[in-house]
Amino acid sequence: MEFNITNVTHVATNVTHVATCARQIGPVAQLVFTVMYITGVLGNMAALSILYRSEKQMRNKKIILMLRCLASNDLVALVGMLILMYLQMYLPEEHACSHEFCVARVIWRHFGLSSGCVAMVMAIERWLALTHPFLYQKVSFKI
Repeated sequence: MEFNITNVTHVATNVTHVATCARQIGPVAQLVFTVMYITGVLGNMAALSILYRSEKQMRNKKIILMLRCLASNDLVALVGMLILMYLQMYLPEEHACSHEFCVARVIWRHFGLSSGCVAMVMAIERWLALTHPFLYQKVSFKI
């Protein structure tokens, strides 16, 4: 295949066609996604309220802090993605498929991915506490 302007234009047209914004989902899929998002939001709000009420009873404040971070990250990610889903469906295509909309989606996804990072830190902290209790007590900071 030789390099000429016709081949480049053909490839660029195909890439542009593939990169268009997929906006339509069926009403059943929209209902299922909405129910899942709302269930997640309500679950995280319930977890945060339980964590705030039981703060004085818990001995290990670090676990409470990490659980709050985890639930807060999940809550922000779920609310943001729910809003973006409805905005993408009901805004005009020039707004819903814009660069700014894509940036907003990446920012909301960051909150969802950082929840995994919080869970990993919690797992490492618990592993250290269980496998090396003396070192854990020595290096552990007080909150």
